[in-house]
Amino acid sequence: MASDMAKHLDVHGEAVDILDERDPIAPAFIGSVLLHGGVVALLVFGWIWMNRAREILGEANAAGGPAYAVSSVSKIPITPSDAPQNPVAADTKSTLPVAPAKENVEKQPPVPDKKAIEIPDKIRKQAPLPTHQQQYRQAAPQNQIFSRNQTAVSSPLYGGPSGAGQVGIGPNSPLGTRLGWYAEIVRQRIAQQWLTNGLDARSQVSPAVVSFTILRDGTIRDVRVIQSSGNPNIDNTASRAVYQANRFPPLPPQIAENSITAQFTFNLR
Repeated sequence: MASDMAKHLDVHGEAVDILDERDPIAPAFIGSVLLHGGVVALLVFGWIWMNRAREILGEANAAGGPAYAVSSVSKIPITPSDAPQNPVAADTKSTLPVAPAKENVEKQPPVPDKKAIEIPDKIRKQAPLPTHQQQYRQAAPQNQIFSRNQTAVSSPLYGGPSGAGQVGIGPNSPLGTRLGWYAEIVRQRIAQQWLTNGLDARSQVSPAVVSFTILRDGTIRDVRVIQSSGNPNIDNTASRAVYQANRFPPLPPQIAENSITAQFTFNLR
């Protein structure tokens, strides 16, 4: 039955097997070429679109760019002023305070007579509320001199630039091996107070070593230079930095002694 369906009669009446006939491949071939060509064109267009010239924000080589060291500071390196605390900047170098504004003294109402008879029909006037909030101001000394100009800017956040130099923990200090975090606090406070401006590093023969005693409450005693740098000015600035850093936080409870002796090195090179 199947063989009969696969056969048909040609124009001459002879039976022909349709499975022996060849189908044309030209339409399929052309369609395949167009399909694959479209896929390739889409890939090429996508690559060109992804690599097109566009604006790049920021550093192109952020990961491989130069590295910069950042050091945290507790004060802004600006020469402080001896003026009273004044966070508002003014174009002046005056260290004298400005005279306080005169306050309007309100007249006190008269004290009523004790023998006076109050009239109930009379409407009492309520005392007016103060128009401004009263603030406490410390009275200026009698010999205080005032200035007509604004006071120069002055803030506890300002501190003189410390200049170059390194402060390190000495070799015979127990802080370096026992309590590193406390030693770092002491070192940072001393380094912030070491003013090296004007010192010549070429005059230093060796790093100066300063020894001092830290008491239980954080105060220091017995500051002395146990190794000179070869320049008395460097030795004096190192000792002054320790004195000005006084006082330190109290000794940690891990230290059983009432005091410890610490050594720190001061090196300009």
